[in-house]
Amino acid sequence: MSSRDDMHFPVIVNGLDYLLSSVSSLVDEPGGRALKYAVLHLQFSAETLFKARLELHDPALVWVKPEKFDERLHRQGDFKSVGTPGALERLRDDVQVSNPIDPEDAALKALVELRNRLTHFGATDTAVAVEARAIPVLDLLLTFIDEELLPNDSSDAAEEAWELMETIRPLVGRIRGLVDHRLGPLGEKLGSASEYTLRCLSCGHFAALVAPGNNGVRPVGCLLCGKAYDDLESVVDAYGAGSFYEAVTQGGDPPAYPCAECLTAEACVVPTETADEPDGYVLVCLWGAHTLEGVCGFCQRAAVLALPEAQMCSDCLDVRYAKF
Repeated sequence: MSSRDDMHFPVIVNGLDYLLSSVSSLVDEPGGRALKYAVLHLQFSAETLFKARLELHDPALVWVKPEKFDERLHRQGDFKSVGTPGALERLRDDVQVSNPIDPEDAALKALVELRNRLTHFGATDTAVAVEARAIPVLDLLLTFIDEELLPNDSSDAAEEAWELMETIRPLVGRIRGLVDHRLGPLGEKLGSASEYTLRCLSCGHFAALVAPGNNGVRPVGCLLCGKAYDDLESVVDAYGAGSFYEAVTQGGDPPAYPCAECLTAEACVVPTETADEPDGYVLVCLWGAHTLEGVCGFCQRAAVLALPEAQMCSDCLDVRYAKF
């Protein structure tokens, strides 16, 4: 019996695998051969993933003539599928995605033209010129995956697709052109929020922005690679150091503290690096998107300390002096 792995690429996993190949080829300072496959596989990825979203909505939409749809032939791949512009039109008009991509998008058309030259004739160009064609499409595709594809994927391969995307995210932070393309326009936004912008644990850049909590739901999201957390507990697990169990049973610091400033009893304050303090640790409230001075030695809440030398918050100070 053969020990080799069988070929198993459901449609979304297939598209993401092309994307992984493309992104892997774009990291650091890619040479000519890497750039060639980055372009080819990026185009394959875009075409596959756009059609994958159509299929999640209605498999017939992948066919050039949906009225001719036949499930048996579809499973066998024995049909003519819609092209990329047509797929984008159907995503806009039939699926009604929230942020439709223009079927005549200039960046997509430029990438297709380069792909066609590489496929049929060969091509000579500078590395910078090739990256300039690839980066805007990669930007579009990453947003499409996070906003439209993964949230709507209810297929049997959904978990595998999510895990594959988690493999891709750290590589995104190593693509210089994409970092500049995505973070450049966001510089003003990130600058004004630098005190509660965290280092993303996936791509490694200070681009994980803490948004004011909405019942603890998804308080952190990376503006570069798209890494996001579904709930407060997930963020605390990721950014907190240690465990609550060990803190209670063995002493020591817990991974997170309640916030004396916010109207929640949740342990939502973690000591972490921020864009303002990249070489140190700051107490950041993941619920209210603000920083705090320290932990009160009396109530063990993170707070703006009213009496810093005594490590005491204002509430505990009021209680203490109320006795006199």
